[in-house]
Amino acid sequence: MDSVKNMITLLSERLRVVAAANAVVAKPVSVGDRHIVPLCEIGLSFGGGGGSGEGQVKGGAAGCGYGAGAGGGAKASPVAVLVVDGDDVRIEKVGR
Repeated sequence: MDSVKNMITLLSERLRVVAAANAVVAKPVSVGDRHIVPLCEIGLSFGGGGGSGEGQVKGGAAGCGYGAGAGGGAKASPVAVLVVDGDDVRIEKVGR
């Protein structure tokens, strides 16, 4: 079971790095004196599982087994943009 714990730990660390790269405020886009800063919603998910087993299979031969797996994902969705246009600053919703 240590291998499953190791996989989940590694996966969660990597997802944390992905989320931190553009967490909440993404890289600004600038054109002249107008700047647009995307504001994002971050979603993370991950899971894992494992197994083991020993026993007899039909016919008396000793059985064995092991299984493990882990997976996850990260998603950043823009929800608004901060617009700085000279002295004017406003927030514009995106979608929804």
